[in-house]
Amino acid sequence: MRPPYGVVDSDGHINEPEGRLREYIEGPYAQWNKPIKLGSFFDNTIGGRLGTHGPPGFPTPDDWLRAADEGGMETIYLFPTTLLAYSTITDPDYLVALTKAYNNYVSEEWIKHNPRFKSVGLMPMLDVEESINEMRRCVTELGFSGVFVAAVGFGLLGDKKYHPFFAEAEKLGIAVAVHGGHATAENIPYTKFIQRHTIGFPVSNMMQMMHMTYEGVYEKFPGLKVGYLEAGCTWVPYMLDRMDEEWEKRGWFDTPNCKKKPSEYITSGNIFIHAEPGERLIPQVIECMGSNRLMYASDFPHWDHEYPDSLYHIYGREDLTDEQKKAILRDNALEFYEGTKTSS
Repeated sequence: MRPPYGVVDSDGHINEPEGRLREYIEGPYAQWNKPIKLGSFFDNTIGGRLGTHGPPGFPTPDDWLRAADEGGMETIYLFPTTLLAYSTITDPDYLVALTKAYNNYVSEEWIKHNPRFKSVGLMPMLDVEESINEMRRCVTELGFSGVFVAAVGFGLLGDKKYHPFFAEAEKLGIAVAVHGGHATAENIPYTKFIQRHTIGFPVSNMMQMMHMTYEGVYEKFPGLKVGYLEAGCTWVPYMLDRMDEEWEKRGWFDTPNCKKKPSEYITSGNIFIHAEPGERLIPQVIECMGSNRLMYASDFPHWDHEYPDSLYHIYGREDLTDEQKKAILRDNALEFYEGTKTSS
């Protein structure tokens, strides 16, 4: 059953065609013939038996809109597919060129196609100054709603070198989406895709939440909005208890920039989490941090998406109130991406 209101997708995907993306690359890398193929050797779809991302070129903007109409989706916040693994790129200049190309491609061919599409900008985090410049451009010129930073590949995000980046994001009032991707835990020698897919995404988000909290990011930038995506939400209560316990024992020595219990920062209202529809413990997560910070994500058109059934499942749950369902399916994503955005 469809909800009686427009649903907001906090994390949908496009399959950015390599040929089209190349047309937007500027500077010396425009002549570079290196394939834009990132990620690992794993066959995540088992030869297509578990579904695929669709045929080449799928989805087009119109394909996406037809899918959105099926589930009553009003707004879609777009993320890449191939470039989820952009943090594997080690050439900082190429990374700047490629992220700008992607952001321009999404702006021209998706955002301008239909106002139901919104986007976050890819940030070339190997160069913090360039990332700040690109953040400003994405927000003030392209009209993007936030920025995307890979959960793994750029080190620990609480590092002080990233503080100017977070300062600018706070000033602009935009969303910072920490999103797992193909780069997740590549340095761990998993032997099967199921191993990495099970643990890599939540562990990478745990790692970044822990480091950003302990290193004082949320203390120093209390207005910063951060979302941890693509890993579900039921890891959060465990992580808050764990961080609080460690902080009470060693915080006075190891985390001088974390001035209060870590859980107080995470439940302050500025941290948002992606909720998987089948997670049995969503009511317990709500008890821990409230229902106004959990967001629905379709993950369409990835091989493991369950849209629109995932949407119907949340709306049909009997252990959530109507207000909680509406918050997850619509209101919270709008608050995260649009709530405090400024024009300068």
